[in-house]
Amino acid sequence: MLLLAATQFFAFSDRFLITVLATPLKHDLALSDAEVGLLQGSAFALLHAAGLPWVGALADRGHRRTLLLGCLVVWTLATLACGLSGSFAALFVSRMLLGLGQSGVVPAALSLLALRVGRARLGRGVSLLTTGGTLGRSLALLVGGATLGWLTGQGGLTLPGFGALAPWQALFVLAALPNLVLLAFTWGIAEPPPPSVPVPLPPWSRAFAWIVRHGRAYLPHTVASTAAILMGQTLTAWAPTFYVRAFKVTPAESGLILGLVVLVAAPVGHIVSGIVLDRAKRKRPRAAPRMLGLGLLLSLPATLVMVFAPGLGLSLGGFAALVAALGFCSPPSLAGIQFLTPVALRGRISGLFIAFVTLVALGAGPALLGLLNDRVFGADGIGRAFAALFATVGGLGLVSAAMAARRGQGVSLFKPRGGRRV
Repeated sequence: MLLLAATQFFAFSDRFLITVLATPLKHDLALSDAEVGLLQGSAFALLHAAGLPWVGALADRGHRRTLLLGCLVVWTLATLACGLSGSFAALFVSRMLLGLGQSGVVPAALSLLALRVGRARLGRGVSLLTTGGTLGRSLALLVGGATLGWLTGQGGLTLPGFGALAPWQALFVLAALPNLVLLAFTWGIAEPPPPSVPVPLPPWSRAFAWIVRHGRAYLPHTVASTAAILMGQTLTAWAPTFYVRAFKVTPAESGLILGLVVLVAAPVGHIVSGIVLDRAKRKRPRAAPRMLGLGLLLSLPATLVMVFAPGLGLSLGGFAALVAALGFCSPPSLAGIQFLTPVALRGRISGLFIAFVTLVALGAGPALLGLLNDRVFGADGIGRAFAALFATVGGLGLVSAAMAARRGQGVSLFKPRGGRRV
């Protein structure tokens, strides 16, 4: 579990490093807020979402270690390509490749977790995985901010084979280096032993038929999850810029401050959520959407405190509460799909679920806030843009979570021969 969490840690670190660099990117490449939002979200989400269903099918077939190794190689090369980009178009393509490279991480990890820890500890296993991702975001902010400050003081960096690099370019290149160590450890992952009696994999038609049959449970759970993740992705993408504009800190200072806050607040939400989910036991199909609703409910006042507080300290308190509340939503979001889905279909259905959520949440969230900045509230009105977007999305998520709690209890996983639930 720790190695899978570490993989998610470094994946999220590379994915969200661009959030610290939004201000220098906007300046050096003459970008609008909408273009910055596209780079942060949509560029990554396009191929990431397209690849998820297919890598989910590979995970079902047992190619989990090979899948993780291939993903790691592609996303490392894509991170290097981000550092060598000198235009919006080149950076957009590099972010697309990064999304493709990371598309197999969660389906493979969830498949391994479901097989190794069982249903009794699945909540904590998923919370460890999501905590790794959140800590990776913290690393991107904390270490990325500190390194950006140093690189800016140095006027960039000259590396053998890469030449002279601007500070933001050098940060991307340096970020790819730890992945080489992770690659060596991932090579040692052992696949779980195959079943003594081979079970034929169900076709895609069976996965779609299961979703359609239980659509009344899947649909509201997916909408509530998408709302929570959209808020979390948008917060990660734009929070450093918000503090640069609202409280006049530097990009490096913003990354350092927010990285420390996320380092403390995010694991609290994830770990508490995982413990609560495991203790729910037989009630978990209903507990998961209820926990989603609670996290969304708590996130709304936290957003208002963050964006409208008169001082930096109080605003950071609201930010910490918002990070913890949205972190509380992550384990029930992912685990809830596992509780609704038979084991034989989890790779495919998890891939479809994550593809949809990623495409909508990460693909649209940061870009929508950028458009609100450009067209409605202005660059200095980013706080009001946060409040408007989160109130709308959070309210929709709350209603959907309540619907999912009523409908999820009725899903009964099918039983194969022998009467054992799968």
